[in-house]
Amino acid sequence: MSDEIAALWDKLRLDIAAKIKESGQAVQVVYLTEHDPPGSQPFMYTIGNYRHGLPELLVVGTDSDIIAGVLNRLGKIQRDRGKGFEDEELVSVGGKFPVRIVDAGVAGRKRYATFVGIFYGTDSYEVRQVLLPDTEGRWPDAPGCDAPYRNQPILSTTGQTRH
Repeated sequence: MSDEIAALWDKLRLDIAAKIKESGQAVQVVYLTEHDPPGSQPFMYTIGNYRHGLPELLVVGTDSDIIAGVLNRLGKIQRDRGKGFEDEELVSVGGKFPVRIVDAGVAGRKRYATFVGIFYGTDSYEVRQVLLPDTEGRWPDAPGCDAPYRNQPILSTTGQTRH
């Protein structure tokens, strides 16, 4: 690793650690670039819940600051109750409809929330995907779900279309 890359990684590590110390978690946003293949989507995930024995949280399909705030609120809910969200749990964050939590499985760890493993030096952490309903309360796997909400991939292989 070059000295420049090592210095950037050290700075990122310090920034993440400071956010975790201040808020309990950091939100890592991955924006699209011109180098991403067609069909790629932005995403964001938390880093910091692992140290509390809780799953990290992931949203695919947006890089909105508002949704980063939702992840912060959800992370705090988990930490305050001392228990991770369950697969297929519905959680109210104050909107008209709740968000839906699903287990993100291996894809959540290996394809999306990779910095968690790098930051903590492990690959034994859980990730829960947060699904956002459309303006009518429909999930991405429900008929009639509006764009862009229907474009959220559902990483879980269990419980699809139960809601």
